[in-house]
Amino acid sequence: MYFNQVEFGKRLQECRKLKELTQEELAEMVGVEKQHISRIERGVTACSIDLLPALSVALQVSTDYLLMGKSIDKELTRTQLLSVISQLTLITQGL
Repeated sequence: MYFNQVEFGKRLQECRKLKELTQEELAEMVGVEKQHISRIERGVTACSIDLLPALSVALQVSTDYLLMGKSIDKELTRTQLLSVISQLTLITQGL
């Protein structure tokens, strides 16, 4: 699996639109020019490693999702957290 900047741009645009942000608003949030966001969304320019976390925070998505299209399995995470909570509860009851 390799990084595909065109697909990255599509995911970026999709996330931006879901947040109902314009390119200009997103650009302002992350400290770049509107044209830079446009070039990334069209796949003309790759996103820099410095910009990636800012985009992730601004759009409230994981960097994994932006980079590779992988989303977090929320149900698996929930199950794992409940298991840890259960184990901690047993430990604290024994204190």
